[in-house]
Amino acid sequence: MGKILQIRVSAWTYDEDEVLRAWPRLCAAVWPEVDKWAPVGGKHGVMELAASLPDVVRFGSWSDDLKSRTSDAVRNVETYKEQLEQALADWKPEEANRLSDRLEEALTALERLMPEGGGA
Repeated sequence: MGKILQIRVSAWTYDEDEVLRAWPRLCAAVWPEVDKWAPVGGKHGVMELAASLPDVVRFGSWSDDLKSRTSDAVRNVETYKEQLEQALADWKPEEANRLSDRLEEALTALERLMPEGGGA
């Protein structure tokens, strides 16, 4: 790294519409204000979905039943997101790539637990 030029290893979502297509019920439950095919303002990528999840579960309108049914899956998403961010910070792109797959798998597992329409 130079004195002025900074080098980073990062993860970002190229096509945010893919997030909405892959996890529609989860996106509706986390971002109820977002039209299902047209995110408005802010980023709506994989990392943003994973980052928003803990606060939505804690402070949002999810029912106690939904929180209970999804608690392990939510914890998995949080864990993989944190591990991915750490791998990126440690400049470990191979590990980050492996963890990105795990994070997406955890989001898919959580999607399967979400009620139709993303309703909490």
